[in-house]
This record gives sequence, C-alpha cells and structure tokens, in this order.
Amino acid sequence: THVFLRPMKLGDEYFVTLGIGQDHFIRLAHIDKYDDNTGTRAVTLEVDGERWFIRTPDDVTPLQQMAGGEGGKKRNEKCDPTDKGSLGCPMPGVVVDVYCEVGDIVEEGQTLFKLSAMKMETEIKAPIAGTVKKVGVEAGESVEGDDILAQIEA
Repeated sequence: THVFLRPMKLGDEYFVTLGIGQDHFIRLAHIDKYDDNTGTRAVTLEVDGERWFIRTPDDVTPLQQMAGGEGGKKRNEKCDPTDKGSLGCPMPGVVVDVYCEVGDIVEEGQTLFKLSAMKMETEIKAPIAGTVKKVGVEAGESVEGDDILAQIEA
C-alpha cells in the first residue's frame, strides 16, 4: 500500500509479495510524454526483468500541475442510476455507431448505440420509450463505465 500512497517515480524499484510464492520485482523504467489527443501517457514497467507497456489515463499534464491547474482530458458526464431514462455505458469501450440524435422518438429496447469492448461489439438499447433529449457521445469516442450515452424523456 505504500506504493499507492506514494506513487513510484522514474527508476524506483520495489519488491512486492502478492501471495505465497508470488513475489515480484517491479521497476518503473519509463514514462512517455502526455498525449493531448487521448489524455493518456504510456508507462513502461519491468516486472521480474520483463518489460510491460501500459497506456494509462493522465488527467493533469506536468505543465498544468506546476501551474496548479485542473485536469487535462475532459471526463464524460456519468448517468443518473435513479433516472430510468438515463442510459449509461455498461462497460469501458469505444462507441462504434450512434443510431439516434436529439429529438428522435425511440421505443423501449431499440438499439441506440454499438459499443466495442474486449474485442466484442455490444448493442446498447433504449431502457424506456420516449424522446431523446441528449446524446452524450459520438462514434469513435472512448467511454468508461456509467458514462452517459443518452438521456431519454418518457
């Protein structure tokens, strides 16, 4: 937990035990530049001498951090679980297709979005019948779980 409370810096090395016989030596080998387009950066870890490349979200660029500014990448609005017309994303992924726009009248169970997640495509359907009041994403956009996809008013 000390690594969680004091995040690793470049070159830091730690020996961690995850369970009986599960000991690992981890070193932070490289941190890539911030990618303005995706709001992420690539991180290279060496785990027991093997290199692992991970792309991770980074909400604050170094320049913004020094200036005491806010995060870099815009976070999507989350759906309201108490509102039956609030259609949230069921899992992280990429929106492949958007089949609705503001003002459309939709039926319950009608496919409104296609999401690509974990190498599978999933159809996201309207939870209720009504009028689309808001579309929160575009095709090609990365989404997280519970990001609002659409708002439907009965």
